This record gives sequence, C-alpha cells and structure tokens, in this order.
Amino acid sequence: MKNKEFPPSRSDLKDHFGYLSFNCTLINLDIVGIRLVNSGEVVVITYRGNRKTGFIYEGDKLNEAQVMRTYSDVPETWNDLQSYEKAYEGRIEILNPLKDNYVFISEQEIIEK
Repeated sequence: MKNKEFPPSRSDLKDHFGYLSFNCTLINLDIVGIRLVNSGEVVVITYRGNRKTGFIYEGDKLNEAQVMRTYSDVPETWNDLQSYEKAYEGRIEILNPLKDNYVFISEQEIIEK
C-alpha cells in the first residue's frame, strides 16, 4: 500500500490484506495521521478518549529521534489538535480517518470452520 493515500479507506485495506482484523486491546482507539510536510512521512498517533496513548510509524525516512520528536510535539489531548495544527502550519498536516472507516461490531464470536 506504499502509493496509496493516507489514511487508507476500508476498501483499500480489504483489497490489500484480504480481510480486516484487529486485536481487542485496540477497541475504541482513535488514530490521527501527522504528515510531515518536508519528508512526506506520516506518524500515526493513537488516542483513547481524549488522551494520547502511543504512535505507529511504518515509514523508512525518519530515524527514531525524529519519530519521537514528532510524537512529543503532538498534544496530549485530542481536543488540542486544532491549535497544534495552527502552531505548526506549513510543517505538518493532520490526516483524520474517513468517517466510514469506523465499524461497530456486535458481540458475535468468530470461529473457524
């Protein structure tokens, strides 16, 4: 999916992976992409509720210090993302997931046949 747009759509993910799965510890975790304008790289920041909880970086242009700097610069709360975007205007872009990428799953157990 290297040349796909971020964030990927649900159909792009399904085409690439063939199925959609997740670990239950990721339930109710929100993500936001932070695209660094100079490099084009995206660091994905995770939030649970309003609190920053971690990051995912799958690129290859940034070193560990650059990724950690990006993570540290992002606000601790989701509510402060708009002011962060204004403060870093021209250096970062905030990439929000598409609204139809959210799927609500009922209490059904998936079993192998």
